[in-house]
Amino acid sequence: MKSLITTLGALFLAAPTLAEERTYIIDPGHTHIVFEVERFGYAATVGVFPDSSGEIVLDMDHPENSRVTASVNTPTVWTGLASRDQAVNGPGFLNTAQHPEIRFTSTAIELIDEDSARVTGDFTLLGVTQPVTFEVDLNRIGPDPSMGGREGAGFSMRASLNRSDFGNTTAAALIGDTVTIRIETLGHLTE
Repeated sequence: MKSLITTLGALFLAAPTLAEERTYIIDPGHTHIVFEVERFGYAATVGVFPDSSGEIVLDMDHPENSRVTASVNTPTVWTGLASRDQAVNGPGFLNTAQHPEIRFTSTAIELIDEDSARVTGDFTLLGVTQPVTFEVDLNRIGPDPSMGGREGAGFSMRASLNRSDFGNTTAAALIGDTVTIRIETLGHLTE
Protein backbone atom coordinates (compact mmCIF):
# COMPACT_ATOMS: atom_id res chain seq x y z
CA MET A 1 0.00 0.00 0.00
CA LYS A 2 2.87 2.38 0.77
CA SER A 3 4.22 2.11 -2.78
CA LEU A 4 0.78 2.86 -4.17
CA ILE A 5 0.36 5.72 -1.72
CA THR A 6 3.76 7.13 -2.75
CA THR A 7 2.78 6.99 -6.41
CA LEU A 8 -0.58 8.58 -5.72
CA GLY A 9 1.12 11.16 -3.52
CA ALA A 10 3.27 12.20 -6.48
CA LEU A 11 0.10 12.60 -8.52
CA PHE A 12 -1.32 14.85 -5.82
CA LEU A 13 1.76 17.06 -5.95
CA ALA A 14 1.35 17.38 -9.70
CA ALA A 15 -2.38 18.11 -9.39
CA PRO A 16 -2.94 20.03 -6.14
CA THR A 17 -6.69 20.38 -6.74
CA LEU A 18 -7.23 16.71 -5.87
CA ALA A 19 -8.45 15.97 -2.35
CA GLU A 20 -6.37 13.80 -0.01
CA GLU A 21 -9.39 11.51 0.53
CA ARG A 22 -10.85 9.43 -2.29
CA THR A 23 -14.25 7.76 -2.02
CA TYR A 24 -14.92 4.50 -3.84
CA ILE A 25 -18.50 3.21 -4.10
CA ILE A 26 -18.70 -0.58 -3.73
CA ASP A 27 -19.84 -2.19 -6.98
CA PRO A 28 -22.31 -4.99 -6.11
CA GLY A 29 -21.82 -6.55 -9.54
CA HIS A 30 -18.13 -7.03 -8.79
CA THR A 31 -18.39 -7.88 -5.10
CA HIS A 32 -18.61 -11.45 -3.85
CA ILE A 33 -19.30 -12.17 -0.18
CA VAL A 34 -18.83 -15.85 0.65
CA PHE A 35 -19.35 -17.48 4.04
CA GLU A 36 -18.62 -20.99 5.27
CA VAL A 37 -19.77 -22.94 8.33
CA GLU A 38 -19.24 -26.57 9.33
CA ARG A 39 -22.34 -28.76 9.00
CA PHE A 40 -22.73 -32.06 10.91
CA GLY A 41 -18.95 -32.59 10.82
CA TYR A 42 -19.07 -33.90 7.25
CA ALA A 43 -18.33 -30.81 5.19
CA ALA A 44 -18.71 -27.06 5.34
CA THR A 45 -21.78 -25.39 3.90
CA VAL A 46 -20.87 -22.46 1.68
CA GLY A 47 -23.15 -19.53 0.96
CA VAL A 48 -23.05 -16.28 -0.95
CA PHE A 49 -24.61 -12.86 -0.39
CA PRO A 50 -24.96 -11.36 -3.88
CA ASP A 51 -26.43 -8.00 -2.86
CA SER A 52 -24.23 -5.51 -1.00
CA SER A 53 -23.52 -1.79 -0.92
CA GLY A 54 -21.23 0.70 0.77
CA GLU A 55 -18.21 2.90 0.34
CA ILE A 56 -14.49 2.84 0.99
CA VAL A 57 -12.81 6.15 1.78
CA LEU A 58 -9.04 6.05 1.28
CA ASP A 59 -6.90 8.70 2.94
CA MET A 60 -3.95 8.78 0.59
CA ASP A 61 -1.66 10.69 2.97
CA HIS A 62 -2.60 8.76 6.12
CA PRO A 63 -4.01 5.34 5.12
CA GLU A 64 -4.61 4.43 8.76
CA ASN A 65 -7.35 7.09 8.74
CA SER A 66 -9.19 5.40 5.86
CA ARG A 67 -12.63 3.98 6.55
CA VAL A 68 -15.28 1.65 5.19
CA THR A 69 -19.02 1.25 5.62
CA ALA A 70 -20.89 -1.64 4.05
CA SER A 71 -24.18 -3.46 4.24
CA VAL A 72 -25.50 -6.78 2.99
CA ASN A 73 -29.07 -7.52 1.98
CA THR A 74 -29.51 -10.79 3.92
CA PRO A 75 -32.66 -12.16 2.21
CA THR A 76 -30.60 -12.60 -0.97
CA VAL A 77 -28.49 -15.37 0.62
CA TRP A 78 -27.80 -18.29 -1.72
CA THR A 79 -26.45 -21.69 -0.65
CA GLY A 80 -27.21 -23.70 -3.77
CA LEU A 81 -30.26 -25.45 -2.30
CA ALA A 82 -33.66 -23.72 -2.10
CA SER A 83 -34.80 -25.55 1.04
CA ARG A 84 -31.54 -24.63 2.81
CA ASP A 85 -31.87 -21.00 1.68
CA GLN A 86 -35.33 -20.97 3.25
CA ALA A 87 -33.94 -22.37 6.52
CA VAL A 88 -31.03 -19.90 6.58
CA ASN A 89 -33.47 -17.03 6.02
CA GLY A 90 -35.73 -18.33 8.78
CA PRO A 91 -35.93 -17.39 12.47
CA GLY A 92 -33.41 -20.06 13.51
CA PHE A 93 -30.53 -18.50 11.61
CA LEU A 94 -30.51 -15.10 9.84
CA ASN A 95 -34.14 -14.26 10.67
CA THR A 96 -34.23 -12.00 7.62
CA ALA A 97 -37.84 -10.96 8.22
CA GLN A 98 -36.69 -9.18 11.38
CA HIS A 99 -33.07 -8.44 10.38
CA PRO A 100 -32.84 -7.83 6.62
CA GLU A 101 -29.35 -6.36 6.80
CA ILE A 102 -25.84 -7.06 8.04
CA ARG A 103 -23.76 -3.91 8.56
CA PHE A 104 -20.07 -3.15 9.03
CA THR A 105 -18.54 0.19 9.98
CA SER A 106 -14.79 0.37 10.46
CA THR A 107 -13.42 1.79 13.69
CA ALA A 108 -9.65 1.19 13.35
CA ILE A 109 -7.09 0.34 10.67
CA GLU A 110 -3.71 -1.18 11.45
CA LEU A 111 -1.27 -1.21 8.54
CA ILE A 112 0.65 -4.49 8.17
CA ASP A 113 2.75 -3.72 5.11
CA GLU A 114 2.53 -1.73 1.90
CA ASP A 115 -0.44 -3.72 0.56
CA SER A 116 -2.26 -5.11 3.60
CA ALA A 117 -3.98 -4.04 6.79
CA ARG A 118 -6.20 -5.22 9.62
CA VAL A 119 -9.52 -3.41 9.55
CA THR A 120 -11.58 -3.65 12.73
CA GLY A 121 -15.12 -2.42 12.95
CA ASP A 122 -18.61 -2.74 14.33
CA PHE A 123 -20.27 -5.77 12.76
CA THR A 124 -24.05 -5.89 13.23
CA LEU A 125 -25.82 -9.22 12.75
CA LEU A 126 -29.24 -10.20 14.14
CA GLY A 127 -29.46 -6.80 15.81
CA VAL A 128 -26.27 -7.43 17.84
CA THR A 129 -23.11 -5.40 17.27
CA GLN A 130 -19.69 -6.90 18.01
CA PRO A 131 -16.15 -6.00 16.90
CA VAL A 132 -14.85 -8.03 13.96
CA THR A 133 -11.43 -7.73 12.31
CA PHE A 134 -10.85 -8.30 8.61
CA GLU A 135 -7.47 -9.09 7.09
CA VAL A 136 -7.45 -6.86 3.99
CA ASP A 137 -5.24 -6.92 0.92
CA LEU A 138 -5.20 -4.02 -1.51
CA ASN A 139 -5.04 -5.67 -4.94
CA ARG A 140 -4.94 -2.69 -7.25
CA ILE A 141 -5.87 0.95 -7.73
CA GLY A 142 -6.13 2.11 -11.33
CA PRO A 143 -8.33 2.65 -14.36
CA ASP A 144 -10.98 -0.06 -14.81
CA PRO A 145 -11.33 -0.92 -18.52
CA SER A 146 -14.82 -2.34 -17.95
CA MET A 147 -15.94 1.08 -16.67
CA GLY A 148 -14.49 3.19 -19.46
CA GLY A 149 -11.29 3.81 -17.53
CA ARG A 150 -13.01 5.06 -14.37
CA GLU A 151 -10.69 4.55 -11.41
CA GLY A 152 -11.27 1.43 -9.38
CA ALA A 153 -9.87 0.00 -6.16
CA GLY A 154 -9.92 -3.76 -5.58
CA PHE A 155 -9.61 -5.55 -2.26
CA SER A 156 -9.59 -9.10 -0.86
CA MET A 157 -10.81 -9.54 2.74
CA ARG A 158 -11.02 -12.39 5.23
CA ALA A 159 -12.50 -12.71 8.72
CA SER A 160 -14.07 -15.20 11.07
CA LEU A 161 -16.67 -14.77 13.77
CA ASN A 162 -18.62 -16.90 16.22
CA ARG A 163 -22.33 -16.87 15.49
CA SER A 164 -23.02 -17.42 19.20
CA ASP A 165 -21.52 -13.97 19.87
CA PHE A 166 -24.51 -12.60 17.94
CA GLY A 167 -27.05 -14.70 19.83
CA ASN A 168 -27.36 -17.56 17.33
CA THR A 169 -26.98 -21.02 18.85
CA THR A 170 -29.43 -22.97 16.66
CA ALA A 171 -28.36 -26.62 16.30
CA ALA A 172 -25.14 -25.87 18.17
CA ALA A 173 -24.31 -29.57 18.52
CA LEU A 174 -24.59 -30.11 14.76
CA ILE A 175 -23.60 -26.86 13.08
CA GLY A 176 -20.30 -25.12 13.79
CA ASP A 177 -20.06 -21.91 15.74
CA THR A 178 -17.27 -20.40 13.64
CA VAL A 179 -18.28 -18.69 10.42
CA THR A 180 -15.52 -17.73 8.01
CA ILE A 181 -16.05 -14.88 5.58
CA ARG A 182 -14.23 -14.07 2.35
CA ILE A 183 -14.96 -10.92 0.36
CA GLU A 184 -13.68 -9.89 -3.05
CA THR A 185 -14.74 -6.33 -3.81
CA LEU A 186 -14.24 -3.59 -6.33
CA GLY A 187 -15.12 0.03 -5.68
CA HIS A 188 -15.22 2.85 -8.21
CA LEU A 189 -14.17 6.42 -7.56
CA THR A 190 -17.08 8.79 -7.12
CA GLU A 191 -17.40 11.33 -9.88
